[in-house]
Amino acid sequence: MHTGKHYPVLVVGGGIVGLTASLALSHHGVPSLLVETHPGTHDHPRARSLNARAMEIYRELGVADAVREAGAPLARAEGLHRGSDLATALADVPRRPEPGDRPESIFAPAAMARWSPTTGRRATLDAVEPVLLAAARRRPAEIRFGTLRTGLRHGDDHLAVDLTDVATGATETVTADYLIAADGAGGALRHELGVSSTYGTSHGHQLNILFRADLEHFVRGREFSVVLIARAGVRGMLTAIDARTRWAFHLRYDPAVESPADYPPERCEQLLRDVLGVPGAEPEVVSVLPWEARERTLDRLRAGRVFFAGDAAHQMPPAGARGASTGIADVHNLAWKLGAVLGGRADGTLLDTYQDERHPAAVHAVAASGANARAMTPGSPSPDPDWTTPAAHGLGDRYRSAAVLTGAGDPTDPVAADLDGGPGTRLPHAWTDPARSRSTLDLPAGDWILLGPPAWHLPADAAGLRHADPGPEFAALAGTATGGAVLVRPDGHIAWRSTDPTTTGRTTTDPTTTDPTTTDPEDPAAALDAALRRLPFQARHSTHRRTPGPTDPAIRP
Repeated sequence: MHTGKHYPVLVVGGGIVGLTASLALSHHGVPSLLVETHPGTHDHPRARSLNARAMEIYRELGVADAVREAGAPLARAEGLHRGSDLATALADVPRRPEPGDRPESIFAPAAMARWSPTTGRRATLDAVEPVLLAAARRRPAEIRFGTLRTGLRHGDDHLAVDLTDVATGATETVTADYLIAADGAGGALRHELGVSSTYGTSHGHQLNILFRADLEHFVRGREFSVVLIARAGVRGMLTAIDARTRWAFHLRYDPAVESPADYPPERCEQLLRDVLGVPGAEPEVVSVLPWEARERTLDRLRAGRVFFAGDAAHQMPPAGARGASTGIADVHNLAWKLGAVLGGRADGTLLDTYQDERHPAAVHAVAASGANARAMTPGSPSPDPDWTTPAAHGLGDRYRSAAVLTGAGDPTDPVAADLDGGPGTRLPHAWTDPARSRSTLDLPAGDWILLGPPAWHLPADAAGLRHADPGPEFAALAGTATGGAVLVRPDGHIAWRSTDPTTTGRTTTDPTTTDPTTTDPEDPAAALDAALRRLPFQARHSTHRRTPGPTDPAIRP
């Protein structure tokens, strides 16, 4: 039946990306409906890590502390080891002192302190998703599990979506302005809409064998993240789920000669005894999930009023905390744009920038994960991945689109080597209080803001922009010297940068130029006005009530 219900945005998929989309849309004042076929969140762990960019986004959405707590069981699980079995791999690993001692984390190299106020976190999806679901249900969003999307029709100004209650078989049709397809790697929407994909390397078919085994005493003080197992007839990856009694072994198999049906629980348990090599360990299989570690990116992330995000848009091997994290960044990028269009502050062309910005980011994430996976293949002599760049932590995306104003000399590489305040890059991090609890990354709080000295504040007021002056340390990081400013988008990326007009000493008066550095050596108002005129939307303070962030910085108005 047609219920007559209309939703500005319908989200298909209730995994980590869909739930984050619901939170982000609520954060921007956009009502939404989320539907998920399964009766609840995932009970199989799947992904185990979130990178720094994902945790920055959760910081903005007010759930970072809860997500970090959900990952507490894996806090000590660090390190990649190799061996013919677990006992051999850890034989020469010294036990760390306890209590409280933790190993150095790949998520927190020394350089991370200058890039971000937070770090990545090991946390399994089965632990994180209930946290996000609880938070999403506290926001103005409707969420329905056990609901299958069975049909989709494009109208001139809306979508008609057929829904079926899995338990009762009851059907209804709702309408929506837009739809976010976060229905996973096996989702049907991209096939229904005829969206092609570009495929890269397949890293093999695997069985994700979730099992219980009491190894707490054996691994205490030498808790690990990954052990690459290479032994006669067995290649795979042993991963910690809670580093005590829950583990997963990703067994590589050849689908040309065998299938998941060839691995009943009894065979898996004997195989796991060999993989562990720990006397007295009795593994108990909980579930087995077949999957393929492949590289794939959709060629188009938008099909009319439908946007693809997460594994529906890109697949990559789980090597580098980019899988779920890239999807989280997808919907964070999209939510503010949907809010601007639905709120009348932009026309539909702003939504085209989702493809322009997130497709290159996805291509890079897929390629980088593939490179990591090759280095982590059991038996591979390749060195471990490099964690000492912003890009390794999801912080290096440099956007190029109509929503970013660039100059002729600005780099075009979609991956930034550093966070230097360049247009399209993520806002540089600097602490804004003596206690080092508030960061410049907290200043946007999901809205536009101009960051610069007092000379820019009256022009910002006139333009309806929030503004703040983070001080000289930030100015040096952002490349604005003492008199310039940056215009920051709701997603924390820089839309425009003006260097110090008194030091550039040049004037840009051509209205068609793409170089918005300055319009008058001593006129910030004219410089800001010229930049805002070039943006295809209204960059001004939103009127909806945003979800409170982790800080209350001194921002005007």
